[in-house]
This record gives sequence, C-alpha cells and structure tokens, in this order.
Amino acid sequence: MRLRELLTVVEANITLEISGSIEEYFTKKSIPEIRMNSEVKGIKAIENGLIVNLSEPRKILTLEELGYSFEVGV
Repeated sequence: MRLRELLTVVEANITLEISGSIEEYFTKKSIPEIRMNSEVKGIKAIENGLIVNLSEPRKILTLEELGYSFEVGV
C-alpha cells in the first residue's frame, strides 16, 4: 500500500519514519509528493496521531539506464 492510499482513510496528525529519520506533518497537503508514493511498511497509533513507517522511495530507471538507445534518422 502506498501512503497516498492510506491517507484517503486517515484524518490524524501523521509522523513519517523513513530509515530512522522522523518527519512530522499536521495536514495531508503538507506531505511532499515524493513521500506520497512511498510504500507503507507499518503503522503505529500514538496519542496524538499515527506513526507511519515508510520504505525508501525507489528510483525509476530511464530507458537509457536500462540499456535502450534510440537513433534518429532522416
């Protein structure tokens, strides 16, 4: 599940934990887009909201990085 999908059903303060670092957000709109696409690894309820454990975002490889090349001819 992605964080974006989880936030459709959650209305609480969100604390994100990514590889040991902590980020706190008080509204959904303040969460950066790169975090919204991260995979949720775990959820823990705390007194004033939720702690969401996220995996590191994966870098999507370009076609050139995958070994494809394109030649343009006339």
